[in-house]
Amino acid sequence: MRIRGPDQGCSRAVASSPAQLALRPGLTRLMKICLVSPYDLTRDGGVQAQVLGLAGWLRDQGDEVRIIAPRLPEDSDGVEVGRVVRVRANRSVAPICLSPRVSVRMMGTLAWGEVAHIHEPLMPMVGVAALRIQGPRVATFHADPPGWVRVLYRGLDPLVRSLKAPRTLVTAVSRQAAGALPSGWEPEEIVPNGVDTTLGGAGEDRKRGRVVFLGRDEPRKGLSLLLEAWPLVRSRHPHAELVVMGAERPEPPEGTVFLGRVDTEVKDRTLRSAEVYVAPNLGGESFGIVLVEALAAGCAVIASDLTSFRDVAGPAARYFMPGSVHAMVEQIQQVLESPPVSARLSEAGPLRAARFSWDKVGPAYRNCYERVIRRSA
Repeated sequence: MRIRGPDQGCSRAVASSPAQLALRPGLTRLMKICLVSPYDLTRDGGVQAQVLGLAGWLRDQGDEVRIIAPRLPEDSDGVEVGRVVRVRANRSVAPICLSPRVSVRMMGTLAWGEVAHIHEPLMPMVGVAALRIQGPRVATFHADPPGWVRVLYRGLDPLVRSLKAPRTLVTAVSRQAAGALPSGWEPEEIVPNGVDTTLGGAGEDRKRGRVVFLGRDEPRKGLSLLLEAWPLVRSRHPHAELVVMGAERPEPPEGTVFLGRVDTEVKDRTLRSAEVYVAPNLGGESFGIVLVEALAAGCAVIASDLTSFRDVAGPAARYFMPGSVHAMVEQIQQVLESPPVSARLSEAGPLRAARFSWDKVGPAYRNCYERVIRRSA
């Protein structure tokens, strides 16, 4: 079922299929779960990927899931709550809904669910509106917000205090994301982002010298820095190729291919074909989902030395000083010039990525749902 516009609560729950009625091993019972996203789910982004990925995993277990978001992909079940506006924040652009009618539009679906999982609970207007429900809820913080956003959160003090209610269980995807909480607060759980880690690192079609970037063309993603570094890499490796996914620019430098926005199939195939993945991000990252995808694909990962990236990739990647073109070029050249180093990183990547598989992250969230339902009874 897919509901567009106001949800008046008149829809019936979709019956589970016979296959879903059989509990998966380790599950105590099936649940009705609302996943709430403040962001447009038709746009690329880390939170968007988590909501859609988690919804898929939960449905595979037999749970009933409805998504609440400003906009939904064509094949998603849930409620669209309003027009999307693009707001600049954290050196990025957030596609959110600012309609004051959000609460009315999501009321029926929230009442249908046994538990609501609210992603970015203090993000207007969807996250803030969802916090007004009285039932069990899990609130997950994803972002590493800049200082002005933390000040803004202090202005939402009554809502922030509601996060301490017994019916709420607060999680964060990383230590950096936990920093969004008021001073002195800690999340009950750190549950990392989940990623499809089934890409495999075999790379039968892996091309020596192919370097890949995946991300939006926003300043903090560091694409301009990588494009500045690329002619220096090519000066010693003239056959090297840079493939950019997620962005398009006119007149690309020699040896560079821009693929623009790509679907999952093209993304996965391109990562499997690459020798090196570069993450030149300048900051403002609380996790690094794309980093995990590259590790899972068996790329040799080279990344900015951000705390969040080190927490994710550990010794399975090489690092350079954020913003340093020289340091980035040096790391790329060292990997391209040393097949043993490239091979070691390629083998280490899938092993590191396995800790972020949905088979590990999904049960952790499901355990949070069961806990908050029990203590809200």
